Amino acid sequence: MRIVAGMDEAGYGPLLGPLVVCCWAIEVRDADSDATDLWSRLATAVCRRPNDKKGRIAIDDSKTLKGSKDAAAHPLRHLERGALAALGAMLAGEGGVPIPETEDALLQRVSLDAAPSLPWYAHTAPAALPLCHERDALALAANRLRVACDHAGLRLLGCRAVMVEPQELNRIAGAAGSKGAVNGWAAMRLACKLRATHPDADIDLACDRHGGRTRYREELARAFPDAMVRVLGESEQASHYELREGRGSLRVHFETEADARHLPVALSSMTAKYLRELRMARLNAFFAERLPGLAPTAGYVQDGRRFLAEIEPLLASAGVQRDALVRAV
Repeated sequence: MRIVAGMDEAGYGPLLGPLVVCCWAIEVRDADSDATDLWSRLATAVCRRPNDKKGRIAIDDSKTLKGSKDAAAHPLRHLERGALAALGAMLAGEGGVPIPETEDALLQRVSLDAAPSLPWYAHTAPAALPLCHERDALALAANRLRVACDHAGLRLLGCRAVMVEPQELNRIAGAAGSKGAVNGWAAMRLACKLRATHPDADIDLACDRHGGRTRYREELARAFPDAMVRVLGESEQASHYELREGRGSLRVHFETEADARHLPVALSSMTAKYLRELRMARLNAFFAERLPGLAPTAGYVQDGRRFLAEIEPLLASAGVQRDALVRAV
């Protein structure tokens, strides 16, 4: 069995809200075929452009596809269509319900961990899904993608996500002395889960580079202590490794702009951003209920500080610990 997978994150830089890291895996049934450009293989159903005349599903870096909050159309429409159509295509192949009906149902399907008992999750209702599409339209898009995958000899195997909330992020970064360690910790958890789920497969896993780093061998060796880790190449553009453990192999590639070259990375970028936006909507709703007129925040540093200054007087009465809300790094 041959698998191509991709990993990406959303929310590394903000002051508030979770860091979300996602990994999508796709089976390639023809082991000898080129699996580099899956956009070409799935061209009947997917494209990179956000507004395609053929109605195909846009899959690209989330920064390209997320709309402006000031536009008339919903800013998450392209992210939602891509992420939920892919999940629907996968679940339809398993004979399950094509598209989760709520945010919590989606998280139960993809998250490695149970949702933390933070006040803004415990005391606000999960979003009904989809946010900005008709369910029947998404089901059609999911079926179109599934058919294209069948014709191309591909199968969507699944998506997994790690949600790192501020308190845990602060703990990991503090212990390691670097915020960059948080990305690596989440990525290695997902890589281990992928390997454990498909122990006999030959897997190619592409990831965006973690900052300016070029060397990842020690990190991989710690995550896979029973594997032999071989360096295939390390440069400013890309670092490649092969791990041998059991009957299958795992090749891991850390590349600059990986989301522009690998469809599973782009799909992971979209899914991670969509999940983070759902989480941030809950946080905003929780505080807006207690402070009418409060402008929502995306959590990034400058506006996050504005938001934090406005809600600071509410924290104690709302039962919110500051270190559960605010990143220290």
